[in-house]
Formats: sequence, structure tokens, C-alpha cells
Amino acid sequence: MKTEHDRSVWANRRKRFWFGFGHAVTVYVDRDSVHMGDDMESHELVFDVPRRVALSIVLEEAQPYVHVHGGASWVVDVDGRTTAIWSQQHGLQLLVRDAPMGQRFYKVYFHYFGQIDPEWLFQRLRDGAPPHRRHLEEEYRPLAEAACEREHRRREQEIPERLLSEPCVRALAELGAVIDLHNDGLFRFDLDDRRWIVERDDSMTIIRTPADEGFDAAICPTAFAECWLVAAAAGEARATRGLPHLPAYTQNPAPDLEPMSSPPGTRCWTTTTPELVAQLTGERAVDYFRLAIGRSIEELVALLTPPR
Repeated sequence: MKTEHDRSVWANRRKRFWFGFGHAVTVYVDRDSVHMGDDMESHELVFDVPRRVALSIVLEEAQPYVHVHGGASWVVDVDGRTTAIWSQQHGLQLLVRDAPMGQRFYKVYFHYFGQIDPEWLFQRLRDGAPPHRRHLEEEYRPLAEAACEREHRRREQEIPERLLSEPCVRALAELGAVIDLHNDGLFRFDLDDRRWIVERDDSMTIIRTPADEGFDAAICPTAFAECWLVAAAAGEARATRGLPHLPAYTQNPAPDLEPMSSPPGTRCWTTTTPELVAQLTGERAVDYFRLAIGRSIEELVALLTPPR
């Protein structure tokens, strides 16, 4: 695939060819960055086309050569006028007539609109909505969440694999967890009317505890993530019943935890060994990590389950 630099060089080499058709049109192209590492070099591109060439041909040539996982939508301005939508999924969708380019110079800018559905975005702009990314993202968010939920439910129904093992799910149920969803990449449950979320991110298992708890974990392998999850859920169930988070116990040998950079008001630790990777946020996450090391799910349940 050509990079933006490659395209600029290639386009300039065509200048003599385009001039053979008469006066050329010079097109200046730029775009937003899509992430921090994307702004290491300029996105500017300059190329020439013959006068009277169609707008669609120019914009296809100017398209962003950057891949965004999950797709991306761009709003295209030509000389400050909202002209088209371009997306990885559908390519170019013009909002104006595909007129010939008659000026000597044009400025084309691609505004990054994230993962807003390009068909929905095209329709909203065609209906007259201003091209304000933040406002359109807020408007689209409920639709995106509903579509995401439908996909999670479809996977739960159609794909037999599950993120967590049966012993882990059974242990959580015995603690009083109410399972809301469980598919091959996501597990949601409520414990004491508070929502917990477990999801796969590449090789890591991400565990998000209720927002008011202030601790989370990202762990590999999943087998130990399950132990940590059972320890954390049982510890929080104990606290709800007025018991200490942790009972008296003998700590097994555990790998050292190193502090990580973290946002103000939080503390994070990490450890990496050939057998285990863990990133922990909050001191209780560390407490449950040290408790879970060297113990099975069954041992943790026996140690932590509060009396009923």
C-alpha cells in the first residue's frame, strides 16, 4: 500500500503528463491525526490533475492512507465546504454534485470523525446537520451502544465458546452474582446490585469493578484472572456484609509489583514474569492479587465466602 509520502512523490512525477492536457489543477491535501503516533510526520500531500477532472476522481486520489481498526469515517472539506464522506467501509460518498474541477488551486481536508457509522453520518449531513464531531458523536452514541449490545447478544447465542470457565462462573453465582451476559469475549454480572465487567483484550483479561470501588485489573493468563476475580468479588461481598475484605490468611510467594505511572488520585502496579502479566489499579487490587496467588478457585471460595 502506498504511504502518503509515496503518493506525493508519485503524483509529482505525473505533473508533466497532466500538463500535456493543458493547465493543471494543484490540489493541497491534509488530514487529522487519528492517534498520538500518527502525527510523527506530516500528512500533507500535493498533487496535480488536469483541469476539468471530476471532483470524485480527485477525492479518491486524496483519500487518507491510514488504517483504523474497526473502520473510520472522515468528513471531507474542499476549500472549506463540506463536500463528502469518506470511510474505510464504503469509500467516497459525495454530498455535492460531482462537478469538474475548474480552479487552479484547491485545498482538501479530511476531518476524522472516529467510528461513527458512515451511512448514518452521510444521511445526517445530507439532511443538513452541521459537521460538528462532538455533537454528532453524542447523537450517535445511543445507536452505537444498541448495535454493540445486539452484537454481544448474537455472539452469546451463536458462538458456543465462553470467556470464563464453568468453575469460575459457578463460584461467582454461589457468591450471589446475577449473570447478565456471557459470550466468548465479554462477561457481565451484578453483585449486590453493582455491575462488574470482564472482557478479553488480545491476551489480557480486563476486569472492571463497580465505578465506586476504585480498583481494576488486567491479567494474563485467564486462569489467574479468574482466581483474582473470584477473590475480588468474594472480598467485596464480605465488605457488604460488614466483614473485613480479607480474612486472616497465609500469603504464598508472589512476584514483586513495580509502580506504574498513573493518573492523579490513583496508584497502579505491574508485574511481568514468564508465567504471569498483571496490571493493577488501586490498593485493594493488590490485596486480592496477593491473596489469589497460589490458590485455586475452590480454595478461594472456601477461604472467603462469608457466612450466610
